[in-house]
Amino acid sequence: MNRRQECINLAQRFRLGHHLESAQHLPVLIEKVLTTVPVSQHANIATIVAAMLACQEHGDWLGLADWLEGELVMLLDSIK
Repeated sequence: MNRRQECINLAQRFRLGHHLESAQHLPVLIEKVLTTVPVSQHANIATIVAAMLACQEHGDWLGLADWLEGELVMLLDSIK
């Protein structure tokens, strides 16, 4: 499974209410994404990760899923 699909799958798990399990997988996925994208894109990733962490702190699981499936996937698509 590629990084793009992993982001989409994790977003779907957040939307289905599997918050604890999904929150455990989030750091692993972020680390994988960082190794996938060029260093020049790390600032963009940092912005997305900060937004996702803010959503997580506020219990906004749908917002977190939106960032994962929207912005992060778009960034991954842009570097292909």
